[in-house]
Amino acid sequence: MRPTSIVDAAAMIAEGRLTAETVVQDSVAAAQRHASLNAIAEMDAEGSILLARERDRETAAGIIRGPLHGIPVTVKDLFEVPGFGTRAGTRANLPPLQPSTAVRRLQEAGAIVIAKTNMHEVALGLTGENEWTGDVCNPHDPERQAGGSSSGSAVAVSVGIGLGSLGTDTGGSIRVPAAQCGVVGFKPTHGLVPLDGALPLSLTCDHAGPITTCMADARLLTSILAGRELPSSEVHRPRLGIPETYLAGRLSKSMRLAFERLIERLRFAGADVIAVEVPDLELTATAYTPLVRAEAAHVHRAALAAGPEGFSKTVRTALEAGSRMPLAAYLDARELRTRVIEGLRRAFDESMVDALLLPTTPFPPLRRAETEVLLEGGLVPYRDAQLALTAPSSLAGVPVAAIPFGQLEGLPVGCQLVTSWHKDARALDLATWAEEALAYH
Repeated sequence: MRPTSIVDAAAMIAEGRLTAETVVQDSVAAAQRHASLNAIAEMDAEGSILLARERDRETAAGIIRGPLHGIPVTVKDLFEVPGFGTRAGTRANLPPLQPSTAVRRLQEAGAIVIAKTNMHEVALGLTGENEWTGDVCNPHDPERQAGGSSSGSAVAVSVGIGLGSLGTDTGGSIRVPAAQCGVVGFKPTHGLVPLDGALPLSLTCDHAGPITTCMADARLLTSILAGRELPSSEVHRPRLGIPETYLAGRLSKSMRLAFERLIERLRFAGADVIAVEVPDLELTATAYTPLVRAEAAHVHRAALAAGPEGFSKTVRTALEAGSRMPLAAYLDARELRTRVIEGLRRAFDESMVDALLLPTTPFPPLRRAETEVLLEGGLVPYRDAQLALTAPSSLAGVPVAAIPFGQLEGLPVGCQLVTSWHKDARALDLATWAEEALAYH
């Protein structure tokens, strides 16, 4: 059986026990087999196979370019990638982009970018539904949402189109599709992974990070993307905090039960799980949308001025709302963001927890085109329900690891481990511990 992890495949390629061409051809075959899921925006099958053969010749000559030598990966279609176009899931004109440092680092480490992945239009959405490029479908049930906006990246990793993917996360766009497709996502501290060469949505909240099949691969890719090693360390009796007051009413009944079972499993594995208060976390709902829409409207101001017909109706409405936003409203949102940051800082300082633990999504994947969800607190718009769990950490810029922890209604669900600023290595350590604990128990 061929490896599904980057770490294992790279070792086998370096040792001559597996060829890069075989791994790339497997990825191309997976793309053809799962074409109906609509994960791929553009693929260079022929060029990728030729490059894999070159990597194999280098291996035979004793030349290993780096830890990703011969590894096929995909990239979300808002990064500039040599040899590929960039459309970001829209028909609108995009602002000019410079070459991407993150993509260059992957390629210099030996990776082969085989494809660019479909996404929610200009990254402004959480479902993966797209009027222009078609919906990205959940690999576990094509009638369900794949999550967004890094939809195609998560689907690709889930079905073996490449062994990892480069995505972005502004309000949950790595973590939500990872959870809904049953894979791993990591959102680093804001700024750790460079975003030059990527179409911005919100300079305040944008992050870049990997989607992978396991935490070992997430650590490896994050280290390469960041340009520095994030070393691992042992985890013993981690102290995890549950923002119980904040979560009250914000989960579906089925997710509440699943999350309580998760807590029991982690306690059994040795975690100290306690309730914590996170002051002002609820202000995220008021701060996030005006801040992101105003900054997104600024990014796309030229396209909006030239005629916004290239944007779908939903995206156009959001961008136009951002363009009309008074300066005072934007500044108010930034002040609220400061309060969210200070609330998180107090929670970490006073509770002495290693990480906050909460579900990644408040419910299992919805059917495509569903716009509302029934939570414990009542019927809520999908976007509001989802952002309540993922937007606070994007707004604050803290690192978050998202891992799958089980299934509901036959569909994958995940949890998040949120650590304090610049504790990316610790977030990776804790998520690795949880991944292993959940597999064992």
